[in-house]
Parts: sequence; C-alpha cells; structure tokens
Amino acid sequence: MRLHKHFMPEDLKQASKESWCAKDLLQLISELLEAGEVEKAKHYSTDLTKSLHELSKLADKKRIAESYAKMLRQMGVQGELIRRNFF
Repeated sequence: MRLHKHFMPEDLKQASKESWCAKDLLQLISELLEAGEVEKAKHYSTDLTKSLHELSKLADKKRIAESYAKMLRQMGVQGELIRRNFF
C-alpha cells in the first residue's frame, strides 16, 4: 500500500506502524492456526482488528480533508489557503 496516497502527511508514521503491525499479526495468526493454536490466534485477531480500525480512522481523516478541500475549490477558495489548512 502506498501510504502517502491514503493518509495525511502527519499520520504517515502512525499509519506505517499500524500497517506493519497488521501484516505481522496476519502472518502470526496464520502460523498459529496451522499449529492448532486457535485460542492464541483469536487473541491476536483482536489486536489485528484494533490496527485495522486505526488505519481506517486515519484514512477517513484524509478522505474528509480532501472532500472539504474539493468543496472549497468549487466555492472559489484559493488553492494556497486550502493546502495550508488541510495538507
């Protein structure tokens, strides 16, 4: 995933952390299931859900900012004002 396309610049560090965490947890859950460790896999799935939820919140933040910026451009607000306040 190209993080800069989905997240605000100030959220890239956290998004990267959560993305790697989710990938690592997916791998770990898969390995635990193969080993028959269903209960452990279930506990890690909770952490995976938390990471995915955080990624979703961060992505929503950028989508909302982009929507506001588009609306302001349509209203004739200068691009520099939009970039300075949203990006």
